[in-house]
Amino acid sequence: MITIPARENEITRVEAFSDGMIAFAATLLVVSLEAPSSYDDLMTTLYGFVPFGLSFIALYFIWVVHTILFRRYPLKDKGSIFINGILLFTVLFFVQPLRFLATSFVSLFTDRTGGGTVQSWDQLQNLFIIYGLGWVTIFLLVAWLYQRAHATRDLLALKPVEAYDAITYSRHYLAFAAAGVLSILIALTKVGLTFGLPGIAYATVGLFAWLNLRNREPGRANLARTVAEHPQLADTGAIPASVVRKALK
Repeated sequence: MITIPARENEITRVEAFSDGMIAFAATLLVVSLEAPSSYDDLMTTLYGFVPFGLSFIALYFIWVVHTILFRRYPLKDKGSIFINGILLFTVLFFVQPLRFLATSFVSLFTDRTGGGTVQSWDQLQNLFIIYGLGWVTIFLLVAWLYQRAHATRDLLALKPVEAYDAITYSRHYLAFAAAGVLSILIALTKVGLTFGLPGIAYATVGLFAWLNLRNREPGRANLARTVAEHPQLADTGAIPASVVRKALK
């Protein structure tokens, strides 16, 4: 279960603007539902809420990921703001392919979907590729923002373990991007399109994330043990990274 860290800093303008843009993306999901003018239209609209719900869950997950990132590391340098802007732009672009993919998925189980569906295998292949490109871009940018947290650790006054965790989180979201790349490669080969193999490929996120955690945990434990031997490093994050590296040698 994903838990959002308790807020330690006041909400920044970057966070406020980001929340507004993600809320606007959610609004785009809603406005695509036309107001019903008859009973049949009403039933069609109600069926349309199923793909809307699936799309909203995905968008909500992205918001949670973004919120956790900025609560852990309140980034506000120019580079991070620029990267965050690209991320928000991508999320807005991501909404329509996400909704259409969800609609196409629901159409597998019902003949009333509340929207259009793919008409050929080539269209389905392209849809998986477009969706995958959006997915990969979003999580590459999230990973990049975590890397920025590590790069600006002096500005953020991060403790050694917090800085180490920033790289761990960055690689964690690279695992999400890797699953998206795998999905795109499968879609390009058209292997398993009939049963949605490109979509199933996203389950490999768990494997990639586990491998990252397994690789990073020993280093974190060693760092925490070393820092414990230098109380002055554990109690403050105001010491420059160069001094910390020298002390930990």
